[in-house]
Amino acid sequence: MIKKKASKIIARKPCVAGVITGGIDERIVKKAISEGAGALELRIDTFNNITPVVLIKACERLGKNPFTRNMPLILTIRSNKEGGKNTFSDAKRLELFSVLMPYADFVDVELSSSVIIKNVINCAKKHGKKVIVSYHNFKSTPQARLLEDIILRSRKAGADIVKVATAVKRWQNLNTLAGLLINEKNLVVIGMGPGGMLSRVFFPMLGSAFTYGSVGDATAPGQLMVREIKAQWKACGFS
Repeated sequence: MIKKKASKIIARKPCVAGVITGGIDERIVKKAISEGAGALELRIDTFNNITPVVLIKACERLGKNPFTRNMPLILTIRSNKEGGKNTFSDAKRLELFSVLMPYADFVDVELSSSVIIKNVINCAKKHGKKVIVSYHNFKSTPQARLLEDIILRSRKAGADIVKVATAVKRWQNLNTLAGLLINEKNLVVIGMGPGGMLSRVFFPMLGSAFTYGSVGDATAPGQLMVREIKAQWKACGFS
């Protein structure tokens, strides 16, 4: 089941992951799915209650619910250095990754999380989960050669999918990001900020494994809602 669910999110049909914030509220989850989300990202760093037993019970309910049990789940506990909404210690993040790993299909950990990345990836592989190694730059889009090096280091670290999200300040930045998709597979590329909105809609057509859409509050600059992305795809005949 895990492999089937994981394969759904990296299929060539464009997929948008609905970002769940604040907690696992069944109404919000159903809204994400009804609006067209093909996967769910659980942004644990935004949750109001991060008591392990509470989170485990919530994840168990998702797994048993006929409406959500076949939906791929991405487990993300974002570092506050890369946009996370909580100042978790490395030890706390590793604890949460470990206890919630059995309930996820993908786990997202930053390349910059050097203290815990090896342990998180080893834990994921032990449980048969796919690993997303991510890089976020909220100030600029580095040169292509620097981004290519980040992708290479992420793959060497054990990434099944590499996520690159950078701030788009001018149209050339979009060219740089789009260029990453020419020769790379299993890559998620996102431009952040108003200038990056086009990337959130159209990069999946260029080969980006998937994109992210909000259901409630946006978790990144320029993030569109699931329904907005799906509406654009439908208008283009892609959905």
